[in-house]
Amino acid sequence: MLTSGRKGLKASARGTTVLLAALVLASCASGEPEAKIEHLCNVADGSEEEALLRGILRADDYTTDINNRTSRVVEGLERNLRDIDPAKETLSTSMCAYKPTPRAGSDRARFEFGWVPRTSKDAEPLLSGGGRFDANGAFGESNYFQTRLFVRCDMPGDLAEPSKAAWLYARASYSFNIGRTDIDQAAKDRQTALAYLMARRVTDALGCENKPLEKPPVVKPAPTP
Repeated sequence: MLTSGRKGLKASARGTTVLLAALVLASCASGEPEAKIEHLCNVADGSEEEALLRGILRADDYTTDINNRTSRVVEGLERNLRDIDPAKETLSTSMCAYKPTPRAGSDRARFEFGWVPRTSKDAEPLLSGGGRFDANGAFGESNYFQTRLFVRCDMPGDLAEPSKAAWLYARASYSFNIGRTDIDQAAKDRQTALAYLMARRVTDALGCENKPLEKPPVVKPAPTP
């Protein structure tokens, strides 16, 4: 796992961008596929993700833990989809954690991903005090310390059939909210929108052919089934 401050991460990202540009030019010349980004955790200045993350963390600065690089995230999710149990969700693959600075204890926003069979009870509401939502066809629930988002991801190749029977899930946890009583619906919507945008990075990396999270996140309340 890599840990860095925002400034360190940005400097690394700039260096990576130069390297990737060279690799892409080389790949175009050789006919090889374009290079994939090294990891999925960078949050750009001025981006919607940055604004949401600052509001959620209630901090102007933060450090980033990179739990797995892009290749490990993709490999883990593809492997788990091939081996999925028809009755329960797969183990999750951790991607990123963001920690406010200055830090207080174990405060963090963490993002992890996996698969759940569409017929499994694991996709049903289970969060205490959770509210159901719809976001451009993705769905799930969010309460004061966790967001669960489920999305259809049509995988290519040999994973096409198993992906038709499963939801890709994102689980975002916000440990700094545990014990709080002032988390209103607007705060839950911010948490949900950020989970959506982080999940988009994963659906893009996996190559979901239906591009399920291509639209900007529009979070709407949904009735509990």
